[in-house]
Amino acid sequence: MVFDKPKPTVDTETVRRINDNTRRIRVIEQRLDVIDSRIKGIEEKMIDELQTLKVTFDRLYEQVRELSMEVKNMRGSLLKFEQALEKAAKKSELKEIQSLLDLYNPIKSKFVTRDELERILERKKE
Repeated sequence: MVFDKPKPTVDTETVRRINDNTRRIRVIEQRLDVIDSRIKGIEEKMIDELQTLKVTFDRLYEQVRELSMEVKNMRGSLLKFEQALEKAAKKSELKEIQSLLDLYNPIKSKFVTRDELERILERKKE
């Protein structure tokens, strides 16, 4: 008996505390597992949302690029239209041409031929 170790006395209060701490640790581990799974779910959802946003932004970029090209084409067309409009006759010029045409129109104007003028002059002399 000299070499026998003395048996430790187990205090029931110590066992109860150890069991209580073990239970608390288990509850905390379960809560951590739940939090981990929620975080993983959130991360996956964020990755999916980021991919969706990337696709949406790519589409928007493409649409903006197309609209930019259309605006450039419209500006070019508008410039050509303005140049053609500058070459066209203005309203005042058309009225001037119309009045000249009315003046020289043989149907509306009364022109005198040379023979008619000579006859009129001979009549006046007589």
